[in-house]
Amino acid sequence: MAFDDQDPLTRLRHYVSALRRRWYLIVGLAVLGAVIGWVSTPSAARVDSSTGEVVNGPTYYRASHILIQEQVATEGQNTSVNSTSLSQAAYLVNTGDVPKLVAKELDLDVDDVESSLLGLPRTQVNSVEVQAVGTDRAETVALADAAAKHLVEVLDAQAKADAGARRDRIIAQLDQLDVQISALNEQLALNPPNRTQIEAQQRSLTNQYSLVYEQFSQLANAADPSSGLSSLEGARAVEISKASYDNTRETIREGADYVTGANTSSEVTSNSAPSAPDEGASRSSRTGAGFLVGLFAGVFAALVLDRFDNRLRRRSDVEAATGLTVLAELPVLSRPEQQGLEVVAFTQHRSRAAEAYRVIRGAVLFAESESGRAEPGTGSDDALVIMVTSSNPAEGKTTITANLAAVLAEGGLEVLVLNCDFRRPRVHKFLHATESEGTSAPVVLSETQVDGVRLITGVGEDDPDANPIEVIGMQRKIIQMARSRFDVILLDTAPFLTTNDASELLGETDHVLYVVRAGKTRRDAAQRTAEIFERLEAPVLGVVFNASADASGAQYYYYGYNDERTRRNPFGGAKGPEAVPPPAEARAR
Repeated sequence: MAFDDQDPLTRLRHYVSALRRRWYLIVGLAVLGAVIGWVSTPSAARVDSSTGEVVNGPTYYRASHILIQEQVATEGQNTSVNSTSLSQAAYLVNTGDVPKLVAKELDLDVDDVESSLLGLPRTQVNSVEVQAVGTDRAETVALADAAAKHLVEVLDAQAKADAGARRDRIIAQLDQLDVQISALNEQLALNPPNRTQIEAQQRSLTNQYSLVYEQFSQLANAADPSSGLSSLEGARAVEISKASYDNTRETIREGADYVTGANTSSEVTSNSAPSAPDEGASRSSRTGAGFLVGLFAGVFAALVLDRFDNRLRRRSDVEAATGLTVLAELPVLSRPEQQGLEVVAFTQHRSRAAEAYRVIRGAVLFAESESGRAEPGTGSDDALVIMVTSSNPAEGKTTITANLAAVLAEGGLEVLVLNCDFRRPRVHKFLHATESEGTSAPVVLSETQVDGVRLITGVGEDDPDANPIEVIGMQRKIIQMARSRFDVILLDTAPFLTTNDASELLGETDHVLYVVRAGKTRRDAAQRTAEIFERLEAPVLGVVFNASADASGAQYYYYGYNDERTRRNPFGGAKGPEAVPPPAEARAR
């Protein structure tokens, strides 16, 4: 999309044209964006009990299991002690063996369990709150209950291990004291001179032994050691907001205040009261946003693709690529006309397309008058030979040849159309050629549906083994023989870049019409063809720009308004009984 030296309005028209050509891409991406927005909207919805509004998104829950700490009385003492630190118990809820045991019991991932559990010490009421958060009510309750159960098990096992270690230390201390006392008794049996001093040591060790043995007796007579924690009530799940859920997960991830030391008090607020649920984006808003994103993406993609598209679409691009003058711009035909074989210059002589072909005719006759040669039809014995060619197949040269023949015959000229594309002959299908009766020659001169237009076919067309050199030689002889019998000879040749046939006939050609089809002919193909024309010194008259979207519609309005057939079907060929040739006086003008 080269926009050099173009005004803003022209640029805008080019942008709009680029978007219209790739409308399917824009619509497709817009619809895709809307579908993605629709699908990505969470399907689950819930009703806020406080407002009654429907809230989109998952439901979040918090379940709390309370563990109360019992007072353990020590036998023989009036005081009582707590067997486990509440802060330590709360810390172990999501650390160490507890989450592993929970994950194993519930068949969950350990990381998921650790990120969903939180222990909170309640020192004022001697309890530990085991919290679990999640989006499934039953699973959240199961997490809290399992964590509380395994926390008690782990702490009880730890208390038993501590009691066993304490018992072992006391027994070891008693054994050591017994050994020391026995050694002193052996010394006293020898009646040593320092007997008084040794007896004092013996009494001291005996007193220590008595104290330690008393501790051993208390430990042996005590109840089974435990953490002192027991379940006060099972977990119950309450609905919370997404913000509260996120805050709890963040606290789990970063650590509670009693762990990080951010708060001097070990009391932690749980914020367990359910807050108003967050209202998620509605499905309609997500769908609309997705549609707009897809729409903008489609527009951007269409402009980018057009930027790198090297197909010729505008007159200025054609002239810049080839260095040749565009003689006429032919309008885009309707779909029935493209698929059919109608010669619109003959059947719709007031149509916009017919006027465009007359522009080509005027350019040809003007070139003849400027060259000093006698114009066709003024008594000259040397017919004007015009070659119609293109770079590649399916660019419209055969259609243009048939229509140009019709507008030339419209002025009273005798026109001969020679099919020079013997590999893929098609021009006879447009002109509805009929073979002359009583002839069996391979080369046939046929009448056509257009008065004043004759057609020669059969030059190598029906012979798959025909030698191209011999066929081209025959075509040259026909051109030379027909020059004195016709006013204009039109050569419908093969594409210039696919075969060498057209270049072999340049010596018999007076003018070359180079056909470029908008949106099909590529810049590099047009440049290469123009370079070959220049190298061969071909008599190129100019370019016929076929299927141009920028073709002016002013003459179509002027000529088509008073035509009954065109007024009823302005964008296509007439159908049924209205598709009739123009009157003889119109064809003869």
